[in-house]
Amino acid sequence: MAQPKVGASLVAGVMAGTLLEWYDAFLFAVAASYVGAAFFPSGNPLTELANVFLTFSLGFFARPIGALLFGYIGDRHGRREAMMWTLALAGLATALIGAIPPYSEWGDAAIIAVVALRLLQGLALGGEWGSAVNYLFENVKRKRLYMLFVQSGVPLGLLLAAGVMLALAEILGSAAVSAWGWRIAFLLSLIIVFIGLLFRYKFGETLEYLEAKRSASRVGNPVGVVFAKYWAGLLVGIFLAGAAGAVFYYGNTFLPNIAGALKLITATEKFSVIILFAVLDLMGIIVSGFLAERLGNAMPIIAGFVLFIIAALLVEEGLSSLTGLVALAALTGIAHGIVYTPEAAYLAELFPTLARNTGVSAAYQIGNAVLASTAPYVMTIILRYGHFWAGVYLAILALIGLMGVLTYRPRGGP
Repeated sequence: MAQPKVGASLVAGVMAGTLLEWYDAFLFAVAASYVGAAFFPSGNPLTELANVFLTFSLGFFARPIGALLFGYIGDRHGRREAMMWTLALAGLATALIGAIPPYSEWGDAAIIAVVALRLLQGLALGGEWGSAVNYLFENVKRKRLYMLFVQSGVPLGLLLAAGVMLALAEILGSAAVSAWGWRIAFLLSLIIVFIGLLFRYKFGETLEYLEAKRSASRVGNPVGVVFAKYWAGLLVGIFLAGAAGAVFYYGNTFLPNIAGALKLITATEKFSVIILFAVLDLMGIIVSGFLAERLGNAMPIIAGFVLFIIAALLVEEGLSSLTGLVALAALTGIAHGIVYTPEAAYLAELFPTLARNTGVSAAYQIGNAVLASTAPYVMTIILRYGHFWAGVYLAILALIGLMGVLTYRPRGGP
């Protein structure tokens, strides 16, 4: 297979596919209130949201399996092959969610189908992010800077999901979107993923991976290498990714959806807040790419985690008024962006080349499955004891992640 030329087309291909995959992942959260009403009707908006958040978190628990499966494929057979599979599976699962009849027609079968498709989404995304990070990381010299292109797919995917939902609300009206219009956003995934696959079909394999395969006298099982030899780095990576992911979903999923359920904001305002978060997240990702290239990964990560803790403890203000919500969404957006670009490079530097896809994917996806995905659900339950305590829970996660970065340095090799 021909080696790829490092240029705009390669970067665009990686970035476009990642953007489209994250669109699929985030759409479920952005449209949480509509999904809840369709598949988990109870008459209580908070209960419906809690059920959606729980289903949302279940999808994350398939991610570690996907991380190991597609991480193994990526380390043994190449990054490109893993990336083709992950994008196709995620797109199919997302489109099918938009086609499932509501609970009123299918009953429990509708819930089972939604959960199964969320698990399939999670399985695919479990291998997508790590493969995309490694594909670009192994093809360029300015590795820390170029991570901003992969990481930009997250806020752009969120921005696209929120933008589509906002456009549907403006064009069709709130009643129509709530009744059936939200399904259009899910069905659009088929078209979007097809475009992403066209990009990736032209990819070759990464330069660094091909050289490592040629140079290796013996190729060990990447799963065994990661868990036996690099377990300490794996653990640090889990807490880093999990805490950062928890704050991410705090800013764009928990806060706007809870505010909407409490009637503090309208549907249009909710989607606008999510868009604001995504825009500032993107700005932080771009800025931190240059900072990490110049100063190293640790400094921007530490700065962002300090902001994480502050934002977590301001949850009361975020759920008191639209102004407070906007300010807190802005703070969490920029803080997450500052952390997110160096996080990718930090994780990639933890593991050697022929175990990197498995290590990066496992650290990121286990952290997001165990810590990040459950944060909106846990915080929603804690709310009954007071807003402040929900914030304390998040602050503790951020503090643990910060301590890991302060006390450990990457030790991976080629």
